Amino acid sequence: MPRIEVYEGAQKIADVGLPEKKFSTGSVGYWASQKIEVNGRRYQCQFQMVEIGTKQPKE
Repeated sequence: MPRIEVYEGAQKIADVGLPEKKFSTGSVGYWASQKIEVNGRRYQCQFQMVEIGTKQPKE
């Protein structure tokens, strides 16, 4: 499972694992959602990686 590290300056504020996902479009990749705190404020973040060329043609 790929991981993404999120930094604010030099400080790591999140380490997010991205589980595999098959998107409704037919493409495949990875996706995750996580809440992180930046400068004392909370944010809902989404991370998405879609492999180019994986979308299946419509039959």
